[in-house]
Amino acid sequence: MSALLPAPVSASASGDPEPVDLAAVAALFEPPVIAAQAHTGELDFAQLPAPVRELLRGFTAPLRRETFTAGRLAAARATAALTGMPRWLSADARGAPSWPYGVAGSLSHTNRVALCVTGPDHGVGLGIDIEPLETGEELLSAVHYVCTPEERDRLRDCPDPARAVLRLFCVKEALYKALPPDTQDGVSFQSVDLEWEEPPAGQDPGVPVRLRVVRGPAPGTTGRCAVVGSRMIAAVALPWPPGSPTSRTEFRIQQDGQQT
Repeated sequence: MSALLPAPVSASASGDPEPVDLAAVAALFEPPVIAAQAHTGELDFAQLPAPVRELLRGFTAPLRRETFTAGRLAAARATAALTGMPRWLSADARGAPSWPYGVAGSLSHTNRVALCVTGPDHGVGLGIDIEPLETGEELLSAVHYVCTPEERDRLRDCPDPARAVLRLFCVKEALYKALPPDTQDGVSFQSVDLEWEEPPAGQDPGVPVRLRVVRGPAPGTTGRCAVVGSRMIAAVALPWPPGSPTSRTEFRIQQDGQQT
């Protein structure tokens, strides 16, 4: 499904004072990807193609429609940059974004901005997550939900536990999105255990921190996480076993039933 894209608007016009540094986002991934963004308010839900609007039938909350629209617009921009043709993503049987043939991709959004990364489908799953930095304090109050006992032990020695738990949350989200669909069932925050080294005091927060899966799906996989402006962004690129299903599910990890 393709259509002409609306021209991007400035961040201030869209109501968001801070655009995302897309070069910094793309630099988190290996192999290279194309990153695109869209802000809520850039495009009205009613301006989406009718088949795309139909995907959200039954969801009438304004914020849900705004973030859905921003996600689809970001994906259209990313697929246009990759293939030369913008695609308004449809959905697979599970309700998750369905990527065009030959394209791998992943979506994430806050209440203000959506990010999409795409690349050629060479059997590597992509996962991205973006969260406002202030989310770290909220997650710290739910640390028993987000972190395994081993991770909580490591957090006790962290100089900034709110920032550390936010990294854990983001990488687990990105890992889930990068997994083959047939391995996602049953994956939760508690079934993934990560290890990491805290960055040295005074290090630029934009320098990526690596977190490695020591228990859970795809052990040994490394995610990269960095502060980009006022947000934390995590990236995972995961080679898939031969014969893995090609559709990529983009549900948030065992949190709710809403598609990203």
